[in-house]
Amino acid sequence: MTQFDFNKPTSREGTYSVQYDGTEALFGKKGLQPFWIADMDIQTPQAVRDAIKARIDNGIFGYTMWQNERFYGPIKHWWSTRFNIELDEADIHYAASVLYTVGEVIRQVTNEGDGIILTTPSYNSFPNLIKGNDRQIVESPLLFDENKREYRLDVEGFTELCQRDDVTLYIHCNPHNPTGKVWDKAELEEIKAICQENDVYLISDEIHMDFVRPKTDFVSMASLLKENDPVLVTTCLGKSFNLASLPHSYFITKDRKIIKNINDAMGGRYNVNTASSLALAAIEAAYLECGEWLDQLNEHIDSNFQLISDYIDEHLSDSLSFDIPKATYLGWVSFEKSGLDADTVHKALVDIGGIALSPGKLYLDHENKHFRFNVASPQARIEDGLERIKKTFDALK
Repeated sequence: MTQFDFNKPTSREGTYSVQYDGTEALFGKKGLQPFWIADMDIQTPQAVRDAIKARIDNGIFGYTMWQNERFYGPIKHWWSTRFNIELDEADIHYAASVLYTVGEVIRQVTNEGDGIILTTPSYNSFPNLIKGNDRQIVESPLLFDENKREYRLDVEGFTELCQRDDVTLYIHCNPHNPTGKVWDKAELEEIKAICQENDVYLISDEIHMDFVRPKTDFVSMASLLKENDPVLVTTCLGKSFNLASLPHSYFITKDRKIIKNINDAMGGRYNVNTASSLALAAIEAAYLECGEWLDQLNEHIDSNFQLISDYIDEHLSDSLSFDIPKATYLGWVSFEKSGLDADTVHKALVDIGGIALSPGKLYLDHENKHFRFNVASPQARIEDGLERIKKTFDALK
């Protein structure tokens, strides 16, 4: 078995990385160590880089068709071998990005002023998309089970929201960002049934699907699809293989009407219906050659989460609460027990700790008593980040 080194430091200087070069604009201070945006300080696997280099060596990057076996085949292989789901080619379609797909579903199945449900806390781009398309955010707050130490859906509240005449769409996040919740089959079946009973369209963003630990616990909404179901699954390789700057995605659905409408919009309205040749090369290499790399990456992420949990237990248990998430590489850390004012804490993390962590309010956590901590880094970076957090709370005592 090949052993991969996820502790190798890699400089991102000169790459115009949002994680580094965009931090000052968001946090208002230079020189912060960033742990906020969801990309990785870990190199894309060698097999993917080699495939991209080989495609570059061809020297021509003209308009590229995605409707071919080198697009369908790797996707079908990945879903079959990783998730035991057999996909039909007729249900798989390329799109410019996951968020483009979510936005296009919003435009296709809802009207201006309609309500769109989000389970909150919510990935911060969803509210932006809803507001940007002149729709209304309808919050369905997740409930925290103190005994199981995990979030769950408020089924009764969610059902009542779906019954509202103005609510026409639910944007599902599977697994959930920022909490790291993994949805089981029974939960997904119940959500799907509630939506269908109330004529609420369902789109499932599954971009973090490869970071469910163990991988056998991941259940995709795609596994529940029946012909013409008003349900669409969207995903890409941006998170799994650190390819966020390489535009691509794909969606899976048996809704023939939405397939036609999205493809018509991409071709006729926006002219974004051809694929990135480099993205297609990356998809093929990643999905056919990099399963072992991803398995070991998840072990590394679990190790980093355990490091955080142990450090908090030893040094910060009077201020912080943290439960290792079952999915994603994003820690959702609460400082509610500290009793400190939220704005004071977030300002001190920047001014005293010199660390950039995403404040809870970005995710519609209205009390703002959490921060999101990206752990997809070499262990030494995580250790440095923890020391900065400790320095902050020590100063606030």
